[in-house]
Amino acid sequence: MTPAVSNRPFAAAVGAMLLALFFWAVVPLMLVHFTRWVDPWTANGARYFFAAAFWLPFVARTLRGMAPRERGAVWRAALVPAAAHCAAQVFFGLAPYHNNATMLNFGCRLSIPFATVFGFWLLPGERPLMKSALFWTGLACALGGFVLMFENGFGTDSTSATGMLLLAGFAAAWGLYAVFVRRNLSVYPAHLAYGVVSLLTGAPLVALMLRFGDWRALLGLGAGQWFWLILSALLGLTLGHLFYYRAIRILGPIASEGSLLLIPFQTAVLAHFWLGDRLSPVQWAAGVVLVLGCTLLLRARIRMRS
Repeated sequence: MTPAVSNRPFAAAVGAMLLALFFWAVVPLMLVHFTRWVDPWTANGARYFFAAAFWLPFVARTLRGMAPRERGAVWRAALVPAAAHCAAQVFFGLAPYHNNATMLNFGCRLSIPFATVFGFWLLPGERPLMKSALFWTGLACALGGFVLMFENGFGTDSTSATGMLLLAGFAAAWGLYAVFVRRNLSVYPAHLAYGVVSLLTGAPLVALMLRFGDWRALLGLGAGQWFWLILSALLGLTLGHLFYYRAIRILGPIASEGSLLLIPFQTAVLAHFWLGDRLSPVQWAAGVVLVLGCTLLLRARIRMRS
């Protein structure tokens, strides 16, 4: 008899994915809020400065206990994911200045087609999903529910041609980033993998801030504005990515990206109970279809793993 495959790591990965969803649900609202204070280059550079500073002690301590050859291997493995992430972060930082919060939440989640194509191309372990009817059914449900969520969410001033190009650039770069995280970094602990990526990403983003941004505007921020800026870095960058890396290791990039489609529904539900915002019957129905689709995606991944 073939020994049963334990679902405990899978359950832990789903839990990590849910935590990443929770942290990322509020970030688009914060980023749109920052547009009143600082330019995109400054917001990007400042947030990643705090993220890199947070991870630097952990990375230094972990690398200190490794052989020189192993340390070099970690940095080399992180180069391509960091390059893709840096490109995605530039698009993501500019996008709030050309899209409203609704369009930003919608467009940034369109990375799933790119993650699917790149995953099938670069990761042989993901290719069995191509033959899974359960996977394609789940993906169709998730995308259908996702589109329904935004049926009434697009206003005439929601985006622009530049805004759409920025969102498309982000979606492509982020899809490639997720795939290379799984391909290059899954053998390393999540805190080391993302810590090294954050350092490699933070350096060019800070340089871009100093070159193109009005970084002196940071000196005029009040204590409350600094609090939200740092909090967005800790939630969206440090903790969100940490749990996302843990999820990708077990779920793979395609199922993980599919799960991110739940973020707009999660944001809407939180606003419904905390802020009194109302969800239409269509949006509730879309949310149910979304949850069903993501459940089928995860179920397809469990079957493939078994």
